[in-house]
Formats: sequence, C-alpha cells, structure tokens
Amino acid sequence: MAQGKKHIVWFGMKVSPQEKEKIKKLARVRGTSQKEAVMNLVESELVAYEAENTAQKNKLTRYAGVLEGKEDLSVNKTYLAGYGQDHSR
Repeated sequence: MAQGKKHIVWFGMKVSPQEKEKIKKLARVRGTSQKEAVMNLVESELVAYEAENTAQKNKLTRYAGVLEGKEDLSVNKTYLAGYGQDHSR
C-alpha cells in the first residue's frame, strides 16, 4: 500500500427511509457529508465511553490491594460453595 493511503473497507448498512432522512438532515445542518456526520457521532460516543470507562477504573483502582481477606477467592471456588442458595429450609 502506498504511503499515506488509508485502507478502505466497504461497510454497508440497511436503514429505513426515515433514518436515511435523519442522516441527510444532520449532514445538511452540520454542513458535512452524510458519512462524516455519522462518523462524528460514532467518534464522540467512543470518546465519551472511554472517558467513562477510565473514570470507573480510576474509582476502583484506589481500592486495589487495600482490602483484607482471602487472596485466592477468584480461583478457589470452594470459598463460594453454596453462596446465594436459600439455606432457610
């Protein structure tokens, strides 16, 4: 592949006439192509998802290694034997 050329992959998608009109309208309002309008939305959703995912990881990371208890709970299933079962009978 020549330097600077992007590898292009065909991606077809079926949409209803109403959905197609919404994409056309969005592109017209933003002054972009329909593809660019859709790709901008995809990109912004991915950025938002990654920011939220990073925020969640950061919240949990501060607890890593500070909790006490059995170290092998995730691999030793006998610790969880019967967990969640009704033992009132």
